[in-house]
Amino acid sequence: MRHILKKGIVISILCITAGLISNSVYAEEQAVKPIKLKSKCIKQYPLAANQTDHALLDIYQQACDKDNASRVNDLLAQAAMRMYELKQPMNALKLATQLQEQNVRGATLTDVTFLASVEIANQALQHMRSDEMRYLSNELTYPPAKQLSDGIRAAVPAPDTSTSKAITDETLKKESRNIAPANTNTRRTTTKKVRTTQPARNNVTQTAAPVKKQAAVAPAVTKQPTVQKTGSNPFDSLK
Repeated sequence: MRHILKKGIVISILCITAGLISNSVYAEEQAVKPIKLKSKCIKQYPLAANQTDHALLDIYQQACDKDNASRVNDLLAQAAMRMYELKQPMNALKLATQLQEQNVRGATLTDVTFLASVEIANQALQHMRSDEMRYLSNELTYPPAKQLSDGIRAAVPAPDTSTSKAITDETLKKESRNIAPANTNTRRTTTKKVRTTQPARNNVTQTAAPVKKQAAVAPAVTKQPTVQKTGSNPFDSLK
């Protein structure tokens, strides 16, 4: 019994130590070391000053590394997008504009320019409506806003067809099979209608009143008045 108890105590101690070690390793992995940019890097990229986001500082740190000289433009475009995600549209637009002035092009920069500009425009519109209590003017602010609205309406994404089924020979055969019974049913219904309507026509002809023939009218015969002969006995009719 003592040996069993000793073994149980040893096993429990080993389990506890293993758990503590794993927890400490996990805590070390979760702990993120703060990134502090060098003064030379901040001087080269002034928009990186006073930034505290770890992901954004990591992008700038990679951009300042000489080994990533060929990826600087891509990294800076990522930094501009990250600034927009951090609700810094002015900084994002500034960085995107600087890169575009250096003839740097790309879909990410175009998206950043559009998103940051829309965010800034929305902020100005909300300030105009809520704080200044006024509308867009027909002469100045409404025409470009309408032009932007029309452009956005024309650039609506196409419908997603990824979930639609592809048209194959089997699907066409199934559709033809489904359509065939429908045609036969329609034919049957039409023939039935014809059969039911046929007796109606016969009934109409049978029940129609015959044409009455007008009887020939015999000419009225006018009786000639009997002329009593003179000299005859007037009492002959009493005999």
